[in-house]
Amino acid sequence: MKKKVTLSFILFTLLVVSNQIIFHFDIKRQSYDAEIINKAGKQRMYSQKLTKHAFFANNAKNTDSFEDQMLDFRETYQDFKIGNYYINNIVLKFYNNQNLNNLYKENQLYYKNLENASSAILNDIHNDSVLVKSIKTIRDNENRFLVSMDKIVEEYQKNSEIKVSKLQQMQLLFHAAAFVLLLYVLFFIIIPIFGRETKSID
Repeated sequence: MKKKVTLSFILFTLLVVSNQIIFHFDIKRQSYDAEIINKAGKQRMYSQKLTKHAFFANNAKNTDSFEDQMLDFRETYQDFKIGNYYINNIVLKFYNNQNLNNLYKENQLYYKNLENASSAILNDIHNDSVLVKSIKTIRDNENRFLVSMDKIVEEYQKNSEIKVSKLQQMQLLFHAAAFVLLLYVLFFIIIPIFGRETKSID
């Protein structure tokens, strides 16, 4: 009887501990998912700011504010590059998701066009023809980049919802196992003990 009680206690403890460990790692995973979605959202914002600052710089040619506009453009471009590096060299390795890989391949086509046009402007900021041509390239690719980033964010959200659903199923399984274990303890350990005590009293 003592062996049964000890074994039941060990099994119940393992169930509780396993459930808590899985719950802890899922909280971390959800936090990471939220961070990635936030990064993707910032990439959308940076692409829009890149277009805005390029137009502002073009309108500010031959004025005192031109250098300031180009400085804003340069800073946004650097943030845009850093965000792209983070997503493509850290995030994709973590997720290892073929759908995301395919979406990012499409996204990178538009990103490269934005990057090349921005670099061309920054490498020769006083060349009017380069500025006009590059602004057209940025404008033509910005909306496509935004649409592709929207698809990426939707894929992240879909994956996150699938993981939450799987976690809920696993927790139900843990709860069911714990309930079965409690029934076992009740009917095969506690009730027999009370039965013996009642007989001994009689």
